[in-house]
Amino acid sequence: MAIWAKFTLLCVTLVLVSCAPSGRYSQRHDSAPIRPPTQLELTDAVVTNEPVGRGNNPYQVFGKHYTPMKQRGSFSQTGTASWYGKKFHGHLTSNGEIYDMYAMSAAHKTLPLPSFVKVTNLANNRSVVVRVNDRGPFHQDRIIDLSYSAAFKIGVYDTGTAKVKIDVILPNQSSEPTKSVYKVLLTGFKNHREAQESGKGLSLMLNQPSKTNTKGNEHRVVFGPFDQHEEAKSLLKTVQSFGFPDAVITESE
Repeated sequence: MAIWAKFTLLCVTLVLVSCAPSGRYSQRHDSAPIRPPTQLELTDAVVTNEPVGRGNNPYQVFGKHYTPMKQRGSFSQTGTASWYGKKFHGHLTSNGEIYDMYAMSAAHKTLPLPSFVKVTNLANNRSVVVRVNDRGPFHQDRIIDLSYSAAFKIGVYDTGTAKVKIDVILPNQSSEPTKSVYKVLLTGFKNHREAQESGKGLSLMLNQPSKTNTKGNEHRVVFGPFDQHEEAKSLLKTVQSFGFPDAVITESE
């Protein structure tokens, strides 16, 4: 009986060892966190004038050689974006920082580290500014790996990958469009709490951040601003279909 018990224990141990992930990551496959980003975590990265640091030497991955740029300059690229999450959360990035999937960051194969990039999802025209502090993605035609929060903000998380355009932002440039005036406004709430709860629910359903404010006795939920009127119009139709027929587009917020 004792021999059989030892044999059973040995088999169980072998199974556990064979299933354990290898390498420096605790997960074998990447996954999403259990909560969505907060409104603060959906805020664009602030462009600063940082010196080019670690992670900018030539390197090789899967037999392919890459030579990173040594200086920042005007750069645009169109291709496929993906995202990375829990598997890499808390581990070192290529420039020696700790990866935070809720921060507005990204990975690129050759841009100087760090760099600031505006990423626009060409399917919905939503954009985000991220700080590139890592190398990747090393998969087919993908050009950038977004953090979970960045992917969530522009809809890349919904589809897993998306066609995007990336534009480097230099410290003396502005990522803001010359005119960002279109917003979707919801009113008619009984109190601030009702407006706040409605805004949270809609933000989750739409993957679109909102703000709640009170003007006089009017409690309001605001989405935007949007660069294009068509983008605001598309969101307006969705919001109205969710039971807010009095929602409107405004340029005066």
